[in-house]
Amino acid sequence: MNEASPRARVTIVYESMFGATRQVAETIADQLRPFADITIVNSANADPTEIMHTDLFVAGGPTHVFGLSSEATREEARKVADRSDAALVFEWPDVTRGLREMLRSLPRASRPQHFAAFSTRSAKAPRLFTGSAARRIVRDIRAAGYLPLVAPRDFLIDAGHRLVEGQLSEAADWGAQLAGHLNLLRERQLAADKGVGPKTRSSDAPAL
Repeated sequence: MNEASPRARVTIVYESMFGATRQVAETIADQLRPFADITIVNSANADPTEIMHTDLFVAGGPTHVFGLSSEATREEARKVADRSDAALVFEWPDVTRGLREMLRSLPRASRPQHFAAFSTRSAKAPRLFTGSAARRIVRDIRAAGYLPLVAPRDFLIDAGHRLVEGQLSEAADWGAQLAGHLNLLRERQLAADKGVGPKTRSSDAPAL
């Protein structure tokens, strides 16, 4: 009898000031959970060395000043919450450490490892005018030698820093897409290990 193949390992690391990006990360995790062992953690508490042991690394954060947040923009987000009379809850545990800082400590990939990136951004204007943290996330992770599994994705928030209606459904669809790509990747890798198919190459990655 053939032994069952080990489940894929997925690590989802997110940054979220007011909860919108966390909700997206949790929705993506729900779609991947039937097919993989999931670790989901905020980037302030993430251990970058654990990424070395994962099959798929998913990273996401809010768009601040056209890209990833900084300590200064996180502090400003906290002040926004303080001025909101409890309409907003600032949930980030450490303004000195966000996804930007975590990615700077990301170890280089020692084997073919894949990633996917997402971000939240304002719905008030096209990406050309708001920027996208996902694009910066892709750049930083690719620089460490990881391979993109799919193109990056943005999810939209309104002026109240909450997800626009329908965005969680979009996140679920994107999570299901990730699951499909991950399953195909695993099938190819298992076939290659058995000597019956080509190994995954960097040229198999999507054009970004």
